[in-house]
Amino acid sequence: MFNKVISILGTLILLVLAGCRDVAPISVEEPSTENRTITLNLDITTRADNGTDTPEKLRLWICDGSDNLIQYIENSPTWQASSTKGVDWITSLQAKIKTKEIESLNFYLVLNDAYSSVDDTSPISFNINDIAALKNTSFVLTNYGGDNKVPMTGTQNLTLEANKLEYDVSIDATRCVAKLGIYCTKSNSESKLTIKSITLGNIPDKGYLFETHVDNQINYTAETLSFKGEIKKIYTDAFPNNFEDFEKIEETSFTQVYYDYLQENLNGDGDIQIVDNEIADNKRYYIKLEYTLNGLDDEKIIYLSQMKRNLLSKIYIRINDATTINTYCQINSWTEHEMEVPAFE
Repeated sequence: MFNKVISILGTLILLVLAGCRDVAPISVEEPSTENRTITLNLDITTRADNGTDTPEKLRLWICDGSDNLIQYIENSPTWQASSTKGVDWITSLQAKIKTKEIESLNFYLVLNDAYSSVDDTSPISFNINDIAALKNTSFVLTNYGGDNKVPMTGTQNLTLEANKLEYDVSIDATRCVAKLGIYCTKSNSESKLTIKSITLGNIPDKGYLFETHVDNQINYTAETLSFKGEIKKIYTDAFPNNFEDFEKIEETSFTQVYYDYLQENLNGDGDIQIVDNEIADNKRYYIKLEYTLNGLDDEKIIYLSQMKRNLLSKIYIRINDATTINTYCQINSWTEHEMEVPAFE
């Protein structure tokens, strides 16, 4: 059986605000019967982008259906602003590959560098021929310059047809990390509320570029956050029940005490749980809040729901008196509102 040549023309990478979208194939010259032209449209979802924040490095593995490497592409693409609604940036690349008796292709995309240790000065160096190792690659959190500088990955499969020479392939690359914001307020303008300490607990020491694994080698640590001091902002009304209304009062009625990237942690269900003491063997993220209200000391531990990759979670905390608090959890993707969780008391 003769070799078939597949020509990959014009990988179009789209930085979007609202997930995948359909893009018409780029018009190309009609290929010969021994060529296949594949157009790759890679959708990269983002939220909270400042308009200039673009991924810095692209790595793309093109494999057969058994994950044998056909071609590897690595570059630092030049991004161009897009006039298309819902699209921020566009870049393109070209490559040609030869195949023989291949029925399908697998694509693995990694954007930006990842590090295997916080002490590393060089990013992870991939064995480009070992796809199994690629899919099991773990990484640690480092300092990122923006939402689109974090590690992002995407996969796709393409079934080849006997007489088809041109394909559209859309790869949705998503961030491999979560993001968490914590906000505090009080319910009485006459009260004096001071945060003594905030601890974020059960932080996984590593995450995975692709699928999250059940990994007994993950260690969970706790970190004391930098914020401490008086909370002067007040919110006395009932908590809103939607994201838009919360955003309207967030800046005026709540003090932001934390806002940063986190590793994915799939322990936990859909509920927030408020307790006075840590729960043994519970590996959910938790917030330990130590505070003084009108001279009385207290502390609460708030166990969070699952912290999934590419999701932005906001925890709103209102301290009513020395022993009772209200909480509200808002979970959204960086691209659109995915889920609203009602207030838990």
